[in-house]
Parts: sequence; structure tokens; C-alpha cells
Amino acid sequence: MTRNSATDGRRRGLWSVGTLVLVMLSLVATSGRAQQRGGGGAEVSVERGRYLVGITGCHDCHSPKIEGMTPDLSRALSGRPSTTPLPSKADGEVHASLDLTAWTGPWGQSVASNLTPDPATGIGKRYTEATFIQAMRTGRKPSGQQIQPPMPSEVYQNMNDADLRSIWAYLQTIKPITNAVFAGLQSGAGQKE
Repeated sequence: MTRNSATDGRRRGLWSVGTLVLVMLSLVATSGRAQQRGGGGAEVSVERGRYLVGITGCHDCHSPKIEGMTPDLSRALSGRPSTTPLPSKADGEVHASLDLTAWTGPWGQSVASNLTPDPATGIGKRYTEATFIQAMRTGRKPSGQQIQPPMPSEVYQNMNDADLRSIWAYLQTIKPITNAVFAGLQSGAGQKE
């Protein structure tokens, strides 16, 4: 083998290795994009759902509070208690109940929904996994009604399908709590669930 042949062989070898590295990087990048929407083998995990519920602030509005702003975990994610009055309304202002489970603002009145799997008053009465994901993606309830503030719909619209399915899976494991969130409100007040 001449010197040019040896140099050409090394170049071809390096070229082949470089091409292989580029192909592998491309596959990894494609796989990551697929997993962003729940494809590519992304797993659904109850523990991941628990984590996401914790970091996205679900307890801030959907759990009644004790000792100031501490979520009452004995009633975790059960929504507005019937003992929580709707906050006052003033034009151009947003008001919240002391436990942050009821709100008034330019959109009207809204109360935090019961996210527990209670069959009579909880999330399972209104949603399936598919309609839950659709609502989180579109910001609209299965009835077509827009999800009202302070629900940060845009946060959930950007989650991948596996994360939304993990949240749904976690919500199915928490303690069912019977709590009709509109109980005790005047007729016609509040938003339909």
C-alpha cells in the first residue's frame, strides 16, 4: 500500500465513523422529538404523575388549605369545599377565596374542580383519559366550555402525551372524596364542571 493509499484509507475510515456518529445523533434527536408528544416508548408512570401534579401547582387551587396556605392532604385535590364562599366581585379586579379554591374576575366566577376519582363528584364523572388529554390540549372541557382562570391551561397544552397520561393515572390512584364543588352556591352562580 502506498502512502496515498494508506492516507485515503484512513480518511475513508474517519469519514465512515463520522457518518455513523451523525446518523446516531440524528436518531437520538428524532427519538427525543417523538417522546415530547408521548411517542417513542415514553412510559406512563403514576410516580411521574404525582411529581407533575406537585410541581405544576395543582394543590394551590384544587386542595383546600389548613394553617394558612398549606394544602389539606386529607382532602387533597377535592376542590372547593361547600363551606368556602365565593369571593367578592369588583370591576377590574381578581379576587380569591382565602383557601384559593374559588375566584371571581372579569371572566365571572370559577371554582376548583374535584380531581379525585370519586364516581359521583370527581373527575371520573366528567372525563375519560382521552377527554382529559383533549381538555388539557385545547383548554376546553368536554362540553366545549372554555376552562376558566386561574387554571393555567397553557402549561398543560405544552406537556407531552405521556406526561398528561401520567397525571391522569396518578389522579386515578388518590383517595376518592365526595365533594360537589358547587354545593352551597346561589342558583346560577359559578361555572359548570
